[in-house]
Amino acid sequence: MRLPKDTRAPLLARAFVRKELGVLCTPEARDRVELLASELVTNAVVHAGSLVTMDVELEADGSVLVEVADGSPDHPVLRDADLLEESGRGLELVDKLSVEWGVRDGGLREPEPATASTSASSAGTTTSSASPAPSLPGPLAAVFGGRVPRQATGKVVWFRVSS
Repeated sequence: MRLPKDTRAPLLARAFVRKELGVLCTPEARDRVELLASELVTNAVVHAGSLVTMDVELEADGSVLVEVADGSPDHPVLRDADLLEESGRGLELVDKLSVEWGVRDGGLREPEPATASTSASSAGTTTSSASPAPSLPGPLAAVFGGRVPRQATGKVVWFRVSS
């Protein structure tokens, strides 16, 4: 699921988990997945400020794998939040309520506009705009809406919950 980079993202993530898992796992496991997914999506929106995607997969053994990808290469850090701090406990919840969790490189990056190459002279010299964005041939540009993803430089934070 592709999520907006704003405060609606955690709500949409919870609704997506509830819909996708439905009766496929226990209500307790579904509630746990919903809570942890919401925490990771919140972290992605607040700290990465980029596009966020979330995948939810029911595995053959009945466990649920959730992956939240964003465009920031910065890995989250598990920390001890002081009693009066308003935030800083999300990753601790993930650590305590999941069977396992982790982080890997290669998340998302905002798509950037594709540039069109133009012919500079009849000799066949080609120039492109100064933008570092890649160019796409006309038919592909139409398919991708004139936007191509940059090289993936973000991260994926994942967790697994048993049902």
